Amino acid sequence: MKILHTSDWHLGKTVMGRSMLPEQEYFIDNVLLPVLDEERPDALIIAGDIFDRQVPPAEAVKLFSRTVKEICLTRRIKTAVIAGNHDGADRLAVYAELLRPQGLYISARPFDTDPILIEDKDTAVYIHLLPYFDAAIARDILARDDIRGQNAAFAAVMEQIKPVNGAVNVLVAHCFAAGGVTCESESPLSVGGSDEVDPSLFDKFDYVALGHLHGPQRSGKNGAYSGSPLKYSFDEEHQKKSLVLLDIKDGTIERRLIPIKPLHDMRTITGTIKDIIGAAQKDSNRDDFIYANLLDTRPVFEPMALLREHYPNVLGLHPGWLDLTAGDGDRESLKQNLRTGSGDKLLFEEFLRQVCGIEPKEDELRVFDELMEKAGDEV
Repeated sequence: MKILHTSDWHLGKTVMGRSMLPEQEYFIDNVLLPVLDEERPDALIIAGDIFDRQVPPAEAVKLFSRTVKEICLTRRIKTAVIAGNHDGADRLAVYAELLRPQGLYISARPFDTDPILIEDKDTAVYIHLLPYFDAAIARDILARDDIRGQNAAFAAVMEQIKPVNGAVNVLVAHCFAAGGVTCESESPLSVGGSDEVDPSLFDKFDYVALGHLHGPQRSGKNGAYSGSPLKYSFDEEHQKKSLVLLDIKDGTIERRLIPIKPLHDMRTITGTIKDIIGAAQKDSNRDDFIYANLLDTRPVFEPMALLREHYPNVLGLHPGWLDLTAGDGDRESLKQNLRTGSGDKLLFEEFLRQVCGIEPKEDELRVFDELMEKAGDEV
């Protein structure tokens, strides 16, 4: 018996202003569906964060609807889905009402779905669905006012989920298991580290299909994050994205990773603008998503325009000449903001200082904010 595990698609996501929908559609049509055709798994698990926000764009909803039809109706593969912290749980649950008879099982709230039985002549597998929830939801569902913090909430909920004796039990959950490695593209589940869950809470299950962390990694005794199928931040550039295939025989589980080749890879290049442009002619992967660390010590006029002539999918850059005037703390803050696409205002301020030779004024920054807001509305 085979089960395929994936998570964190984040349909409709943008990275530094670039829509990832074409990349996501490519993943589904050229990676996921062919793998399903080749491996013919008995079930597909999607461990949360189908969408990138609670009210996803129409194109993202259409892509998910088409994907569900391809998997459940055309290929007749049972599909187990849980809501993640990015998903609008109630909206996602609408699919469950419509397509459960065709094999789509969606859990939007703890305990709203019975375990899913997958069986053949030799093996019975129960898939238990535990969508994202916080302490407030746990207090409401369990009618307990004493639950405080995410770990206590998970412990209380897990007491109610019982593995079935004599069968293989798989838990699907969306959480931040303690000890996990994070990425810039993940949204924190709560403030101050209180979102972590002790992975030993899941030890009674034979396999725990986890979602939330975007880097593929093991967790605890039997848990694993499949990771996101695509790279959504530049600190993920060295990760090897994959799907997780479980092969279950005689009660034992063998785990195999199936590599994902994206439409465009994501990587960082470093050098002066002259060196980068000179090396571009020999770069066979110029269509990759690029972040450029410029080492120039003097300001470069319209560096993004120069880079796009050779790297059409450059998403951002760090102007090295700013490091020469910024203090250590300011320098690290600027680098972080530029890498996450939130440093436009800082870059404008440094442009006025370095290129125009003037200090930014309050009214100029106010006009800049207004123009950026207007540009965002138009986009």
